[in-house]
Amino acid sequence: MPIRPEHIVEALSQLGGEAHLDQIVPKVVEMVPDHKAASPAASVRARLQENWAGSAHFKGNDLFENVHGPAARAGVWRLKSDLLAPGNPDSLLDGAEADIGAQEGRAVLRVHLRRERSRKLINDFKASLTSFACEACGDDMEAIYGELGFGYIEAHHKVPVALIEEGATTKLSDLAALCANCHRMIHRNGLMSVEDLAAHLRARRPAFAIAAEPDESEWRND
Repeated sequence: MPIRPEHIVEALSQLGGEAHLDQIVPKVVEMVPDHKAASPAASVRARLQENWAGSAHFKGNDLFENVHGPAARAGVWRLKSDLLAPGNPDSLLDGAEADIGAQEGRAVLRVHLRRERSRKLINDFKASLTSFACEACGDDMEAIYGELGFGYIEAHHKVPVALIEEGATTKLSDLAALCANCHRMIHRNGLMSVEDLAAHLRARRPAFAIAAEPDESEWRND
């Protein structure tokens, strides 16, 4: 499979929206282990240049920008800022979350990209479940949180959405039921499979102790 711009979009989104080429390349290689590029770094650099309006090699799809500008030799890249604006009709965001954090007193905007997903498919998948236990760790949020956690589970695409060919059909069997922690761990570790994470967790059992002491007071929704 060739290295495509959408692989870099997904890699940068996992890396917080901005990263050095040396960080982007291994993340892309994790996503495309069967790539045919003689030099993955050269291929990623070429896709970045072809999809950056400031480059002499620009081919018309303005997705990325070099943080330090056209004259700089530094390989720090980020996702195009105006493509992250929800008000832009060409935005890459699909109801993505944006959060403001403080880093050494300076406000930093972190944006997480989401490629288009079918809400109906997710709803149908959750409706088809007979158990809300996580397929990786086995935890059921209702068993942990009581009625607060009833029915809480996340739908994970076994094939990352960024790698799905446009127009391809996703079946319910292409999804896995994961708790939020396991879902994050899988995306944090590239293309780690649900089965691999489950095996990793089994090797680390018995279950970990809960760090927080239980609150004896009645829970109130304030």
